[in-house]
Amino acid sequence: MDKKLNVKFHIFDLEFQPYKEQSDKIGSFNIIKSCIKYINDERRNNRRFVIIDRHEKRDKAESRKLFISSAAFSFPDKMYKCKIHLIRDKSPSFMDKDTLSFESVDILKNKEIVETTHFYIDMDKLSHPTILCEYNSVGPKISDIEYYFRYISSKSVLHISKACKAQVHMEKSAEQVMHSLQNIFRFRFRARPENLPALYRNTEDAFFSEMQALGKLVDPKTIRVDLGFRDQGGKKVVNETNYKMMTTTKRLLNAVTKDITILENMEDFYLEYEDNDGEDKSYNFIRGKKSLNFKCPLKEGKKGQADPKEMFVLANNAYKNYRSKTINSQND
Repeated sequence: MDKKLNVKFHIFDLEFQPYKEQSDKIGSFNIIKSCIKYINDERRNNRRFVIIDRHEKRDKAESRKLFISSAAFSFPDKMYKCKIHLIRDKSPSFMDKDTLSFESVDILKNKEIVETTHFYIDMDKLSHPTILCEYNSVGPKISDIEYYFRYISSKSVLHISKACKAQVHMEKSAEQVMHSLQNIFRFRFRARPENLPALYRNTEDAFFSEMQALGKLVDPKTIRVDLGFRDQGGKKVVNETNYKMMTTTKRLLNAVTKDITILENMEDFYLEYEDNDGEDKSYNFIRGKKSLNFKCPLKEGKKGQADPKEMFVLANNAYKNYRSKTINSQND
């Protein structure tokens, strides 16, 4: 029996904002085409990848060097097939299973360790390009793709767009939860300490600055908070609203509505709450992304690598089904 890998793709729209003087001449589709042309021209004509360090301006931060190695257009599918890579600062070691010994990757010499994420861009739409992004826990993520295209289209390179924003397809939007929120019964949150400054900048809430202080005090790998606001019997407290936690939660939800890639700064974000109909609800924002899930055959002769041709076919078929259902539900 052939082995297969479980593969997951998330879905998001990428919206560019052209400069005012170009707004009637160029839109998101033309901007992303120009970005891809620049990337491909640099590789073909100048024999170089366009490498961008997302953390270049961060003090004492591990680098996050990203580059797109390929972006080929499939005319029958009206989609770009792309690969984005993350260059790893920290190199792993190889283990010999026979001798149980470890070998440094110094033997790689001038080679780099990279993590790869496949993504596909649907150009057959009316408003903005839709991107299918492979989920890779250690590789480039949605926010990396957003940042990469934002940088290429900005005045730093092409000077054709002043903003770029990813709109992730969710089971339930942060805006829906925020507007229906009447009381908080449970707030669960987990993040790495190095991601807390970004969360504080986006919320300006003391809750996150206090967690930053805790991180500096004891230097943990992750910080987890699990807060309950029910009585010991598990029943909600009648006529008692937790206004302090409501304020913090709404600030965080408001930040997510403005930039949903903020969710990538968190490892867990879960709420139990009362909505405006008086009903108890719960929602996990990290697991709440719309996803395409399937099993993909392995690439022949490659251990642990999905076959890229098969992966594109399977992802595209799953996306067509998803897109058809979405359009039908909007027309109902």
